Formats: sequence, structure tokens, C-alpha cells
Amino acid sequence: MICLSFVLLPTMLAQETGQICAQSFEDRNGDGLRDPDERAIAHGVSASLGNPAGVTIASRLLEDSPFAADGLLCFDDLPAGDYQLTLRSAEFTITAAAVFSASVSPGAAPALVELGLQPLQVAEASPGPARLKLDADLVAAVLRALAGGAVVAAILSVIGLLIFLAIFRRRSSPKPGPTGNGQIEA
Repeated sequence: MICLSFVLLPTMLAQETGQICAQSFEDRNGDGLRDPDERAIAHGVSASLGNPAGVTIASRLLEDSPFAADGLLCFDDLPAGDYQLTLRSAEFTITAAAVFSASVSPGAAPALVELGLQPLQVAEASPGPARLKLDADLVAAVLRALAGGAVVAAILSVIGLLIFLAIFRRRSSPKPGPTGNGQIEA
């Protein structure tokens, strides 16, 4: 009897566990249902499996699945019970619900969730501020303006220097006045 139990135990335990799978596909028409011409998507999806209390008990990436080429990602050897499957994608828009309730029942077929995806619609970048196009005439005009500004700055610098020297020279010149011997210097 004990030997028979050891032989049958793995079979009995296998019947007490099950599988929940998600199959990703390109949902061209966005109806959330897989049509015959909609191909499997093998990347860009992550799945989290949670218990009824909302605690994540397992996570998977579609790329890591041995059945990724078929768009299939599975959670195996799950005890009988209720689960919550949450699917996400940073590369695609999900065309139906992204959170599913699924149950594992002894002897029942694996729960299969189909996940319709569409490529993300990338908003066109705004053209931004108008760009100034440089051409030879514009460059020449800018250089002339800079040269004119440099000439004006040089002239003002010379005038400022002359005024400074005139004031400084006047103050630093010796003033006629009494010297130590009572004579006035000329």
C-alpha cells in the first residue's frame, strides 16, 4: 500500500495543480479578439500572477517563455484556487482588459487568456521653435553688424581712455605752492 502511494502520489499531486497562460497577439482591428490573420507577438509583455488577496506570487516576461514564438506565457504547477493575472506592456497598447481573474481546478484544462496588442502610437514631436537658416547673405550681415559694433566699442574705449588720462594727469601734476625753503615752485 505504501509503495502504491509513492507511485500514485505524483499523479495525484499533478492533478491538484494547474496552469494559467496568456497568449499575446497583434490585434490589428483593436476588437480584443484574435482573428485568423493576427499574428502572435513574442516580446514586450510582462505578467504578474496574484492570489485573491492581491499579493503577487510570480512574475514572468514573455521573452523568457519557452513558447514566446507562439506569444504564449504560462504559470505552471499552480495549486487549485483563484488567481489574478495582470498583463503590462511598455511597447504595445493593450486592446482589452489587462487584469483577468482565472481559476485552477483539478483535472480542468489550463486557463487561457488572450491579450490583444497594438503598437504604441507615438505622438509626433512638435517642430519646436523655428530654426534660423543660415545663408551667405545672412552671415555677411551678421559679420557687418559685429564689425560695426566693434568699431563703435573701440572709439568709445579711446574716448574713455583720453578722458581718464586728462583727469588723472591733472590730479597727479604737482601744484605750485610753498616748499620747505619758503620759495614757490614754478
